[in-house]
Amino acid sequence: MKQWVLVAWIAAGIATGSALGQQRSPVQAPPQWDQETLRLAAALPIQDSGRVKPLDTYAQFTLLRFNGMRALRLPGGERLTPIAWLLNCLFYPETAKTYAHFIVDNSEAVSAAGIVAHENKRDRYSYNELLPGRERLFELARQYTQIEDKKRTPIEQQVLNLANNVFEFEQLIHFFDFAEARFRAPAGTALAQALPEAEGVSYSEALRRAPDVLLTLRSQNAALSAEVLEREVQALSTLMGEMDQAAVFAQGLALLPPRDAAVKEWRSPADMLAVAFDVSKPREETVGLVAFLEELHRLRDDRPAFRAQLAAFHEQVKQVAEARGEYQKIPIEVFFYRGKFFFYSQWLFVLSFLLIALSWLAPRRKWLDRTVLATVALPTVLLVIGISLRCIIRERPPVSTLYETILFITAVAVLMALLMEFVNRQRIAVAVGSVLGTLGMFIAYRYELKEGVDTMPSLVAVLDTNFWLSTHVTTVTTGYAAGMLSGAIAHVYILGKLFHFRKGDITFYRTLARMCYGVLCFGLLFATVGTILGGIWANYSWGRFWGWDPKENGALMIVLWNLVILHARMGRYIADLGTAMCAVVLAMIVAFSWWGVNLLGVGLHSYGFTSGIMNMLMIYWIAECAVIALGLCVYWRERTPRNAQQTPSRRAGPAVSS
Repeated sequence: MKQWVLVAWIAAGIATGSALGQQRSPVQAPPQWDQETLRLAAALPIQDSGRVKPLDTYAQFTLLRFNGMRALRLPGGERLTPIAWLLNCLFYPETAKTYAHFIVDNSEAVSAAGIVAHENKRDRYSYNELLPGRERLFELARQYTQIEDKKRTPIEQQVLNLANNVFEFEQLIHFFDFAEARFRAPAGTALAQALPEAEGVSYSEALRRAPDVLLTLRSQNAALSAEVLEREVQALSTLMGEMDQAAVFAQGLALLPPRDAAVKEWRSPADMLAVAFDVSKPREETVGLVAFLEELHRLRDDRPAFRAQLAAFHEQVKQVAEARGEYQKIPIEVFFYRGKFFFYSQWLFVLSFLLIALSWLAPRRKWLDRTVLATVALPTVLLVIGISLRCIIRERPPVSTLYETILFITAVAVLMALLMEFVNRQRIAVAVGSVLGTLGMFIAYRYELKEGVDTMPSLVAVLDTNFWLSTHVTTVTTGYAAGMLSGAIAHVYILGKLFHFRKGDITFYRTLARMCYGVLCFGLLFATVGTILGGIWANYSWGRFWGWDPKENGALMIVLWNLVILHARMGRYIADLGTAMCAVVLAMIVAFSWWGVNLLGVGLHSYGFTSGIMNMLMIYWIAECAVIALGLCVYWRERTPRNAQQTPSRRAGPAVSS
């Protein structure tokens, strides 16, 4: 959540123009950025949300949060990439104000702020369209921050999100206000001797020279009269206030790495004010990088000179970041996002699903079977490559966040399905794998779109720990994947029986039953081991092996239900149909443990809370209950003919069987 104290100050103090109350000179519409400039800007490191990442990553998720998409479509049909959009926001703010990139899902959110709504209920608005209701928007947002998250209405949450986005956008378009400001000192003061230029000096020059005056005053404190000292201190205080006001919006982008590796936080131009005037510490050499940014702003219309200056700034920052050990992963992350591995994987899974549907309608042909297998294997390879690159970038296991669990569970489930297809060659497992791949990647995309934040964030302390956590989360989520896969195979069994698919083909249904049973055994192993490893991790992190935490209870429920299914089958209380119905219940339990317990907002695992998921979970659970009811219909339908053929003395049998 943004600092609404600052928002209130902005709303009260300025509605247009810069933080100094100055009006910008008109800026021409920006020409297209050349590819080399975009490449240099994309790979520029920035510290955001606790980690160092490429500027391109920051641009992607900022635009995604504003726009609901990673690209901006202009009225003329042109599509701006995230980094081109960000450069236009920074260097051509008047043009950026006309971009319709603020997504509003319900027009009531803008109407509440007194803004003229579009005809479409869900539409995108420009900053200029929102400007008349800006102060009212911020006022409403301040009111809604006092309401607990779970108690806000959808409209209130949209107003709050929109106000946050507008505030963040203002930080971008006013970022270079400090580069346009000039600072002067009162005549007759020591500060005037340090800043003698009549036209004033730049922000970077004031940072470089003014602290020397403060050092001089400290050394001559005893020799100066009270009147002189008060005048000098007042001059310095006035200068610092003006500089602070000029750079107030420049605190959003931490582009300046400290040369002192012991200082973990990168600097923004606004941060350099406190750093430069802290004369108790050695002079911060990073002050010189502020001048690079000022020159970039000055050269924005001279593209060759701008590109050369950007290259020089990039090289300076790169050298410092490399010395700090924080640049090595930047090129890999740029490659990861430019590769769009998950995007292509999602649509290839959709293609594979269509081809599988075609293959079921056509006679069996080897070339078609091989094509289908390839169209499932290729997106799986892309998915695994993407997950592996994320692990390299973050130096973490592949399941550190809820978003990553979707990717990992999808990959494991599809790989298990491909392995089963390799063994039995019935085109069943590959079809199930295609469906799970499509659903998993769709859910991952929707989750990323909903959250609108970097999916590789810095982890909370409890998750950024030791070997036991890495093995626990990897193993237990493999058990989750097995549970979801067994449930998917069970759907095929139940629905196939219901609609008489391959009626009389005993081999087909026995194969499905064996697949479901095998996956259940596999899942039990990994769920049990993962739960035990979780207890070991909890002992290291919290000093106790088991505490009946909701997440722990969810993992235990998976293990116990797996045991119930296998024991019931071994004891002949259920047969193939009963096993399939119980596998559907297992998938419901997995969903509860995976997502449901996070919605409780209690326990040591409440860091995984995700709002807005409960409705989707309820729909899923209701649908699964309907599948179980259909399974009961199949059972009663198949039981009736048997009862008619059997004598009373031979009716004994399992409660639910095929």
